[in-house]
Amino acid sequence: MPSLVVIPATPLLLPGSAGRADPLAGLRDVVRDVVVSALDDAGPGPVAVLGTGPVARAGRLRPTLAAAGIADPEPAPRAPVWEADAATGPSVALLVLADAGRDPASVPVDVVEVPGDAPTAVVLAAAQRLRSAALVVVADHPAPGVDAVLTELTAVGPWTSDVTDVPAHHEHLPATYRVTVHRRRTVGA
Repeated sequence: MPSLVVIPATPLLLPGSAGRADPLAGLRDVVRDVVVSALDDAGPGPVAVLGTGPVARAGRLRPTLAAAGIADPEPAPRAPVWEADAATGPSVALLVLADAGRDPASVPVDVVEVPGDAPTAVVLAAAQRLRSAALVVVADHPAPGVDAVLTELTAVGPWTSDVTDVPAHHEHLPATYRVTVHRRRTVGA
């Protein structure tokens, strides 16, 4: 796995999610640029999403923001068959991928969800499944389960990390949002 991109799991990353307001347009631009670059680096390799979900599960999950109170668009006439609906954080990551040019409706994206209190066996199984991906987009939501999977994924081999903090200029939002790219270095590089 050459890279992991950790993005905020907020639906506000998506255009129109805050109505006419667009409090995170600058963050959305940074996230899109980072994900586009990571997709270019990944080439045609498999892409996966990791995020917090109500239970441990994996597969081709449909992005939906209904749980966040945002209506889903009407499905396309030739909509793919989804195994289930993704949780909100992984849905944000799937929609960010679509915005960056890798639409999960046309190019399968494996979604791995782990509960916040995921036991060790679930963490290890999730990490094992994600290791075959060329790129993993992580919907960052403060949850020990996702953190444990990230720790497991980055435990082997040398990794570099690039962190970008993007300020938010709205009184009801965190002061900054963080976007992190972890790249696995090849030995001798």
